[in-house]
Amino acid sequence: MFNEIAENEENYKKFYEQFSKNLKLGIHEDNKNRKRLAELLRYPSTKSGADMTSLKEYINRMKENQEVIYYITGENKTTLQNSPFLETLKKRDLEVLFMCDAIDEHAIQQLKEYEGKKMMDVSKEGLDLSLNEDEKKRVEEEKKTFEALCKKMKEILGESVEEVMVGERMVNSPASLVTTEYGWSANMQRIMKAQVLRDSQMSSFMMGKKKMEVNAGHPIMIELKKKFLENENDRTIKDLVWLIYDTAALTSGFSLQDPVTFAGRIHKMIKLGLSIEDDVEIEENQNEELPKLDNLDQSAMEEVD
Repeated sequence: MFNEIAENEENYKKFYEQFSKNLKLGIHEDNKNRKRLAELLRYPSTKSGADMTSLKEYINRMKENQEVIYYITGENKTTLQNSPFLETLKKRDLEVLFMCDAIDEHAIQQLKEYEGKKMMDVSKEGLDLSLNEDEKKRVEEEKKTFEALCKKMKEILGESVEEVMVGERMVNSPASLVTTEYGWSANMQRIMKAQVLRDSQMSSFMMGKKKMEVNAGHPIMIELKKKFLENENDRTIKDLVWLIYDTAALTSGFSLQDPVTFAGRIHKMIKLGLSIEDDVEIEENQNEELPKLDNLDQSAMEEVD
């Protein structure tokens, strides 16, 4: 019956609008029929335009050396289209599926693969971009030249990140925050924080640590490295690193616990740009408060969103 409906595009659109969540619930719960139900899934993508695409159609468009199905989760397609996680993928003409239903997060944990191709969340660590040998060599060289700065950034950010490293998934953004492969994505964390009866202990475990990836080719990171090499004790470096971190958190789908401190840093940069001197020195420990992403309350999240 499902196949008959799917053969008529217009009828299937109407059917999918009504029952897509039921199909995805089946993916999550029905192990026996999961493979058959996967044939019926449809998602918008970076190449589908105003339409939606099936996993089979995605497979047919895959690059010759592409081994994974790329996807990203979030609140809506519009927001996801501008994600820093898509920048290199778009440049390399690699298609990414947009998963915008809350249930997608649960369903994809069970689906895992389709026709032997692993489902890969582009917002998590370990992203496979199918780099050639020359590209891999360039990345390794960049890691060496940024090693000292990454170490300094980790020192400044402390427990807010597990590691600061050079990443290759960005083109136009200076940095992004990625989550561990088996931990919750930023979108899943947002969904779980909204659950009234959530398990706090489980949430803390699944959120885990974030890793910060920096774009070695971005002018901001290049100039920050120069500034650091000239004087690693320059006091402005600390504020700059926190600004990069905070903005990376927002563009990566996270919310800030302390937007007031973030705004304060922005104001300091504006004053510097306008050559305005502070009348009163900001207390040294004011910026010591780390805006931890793991302990957000609902009100803070709603304020930023």
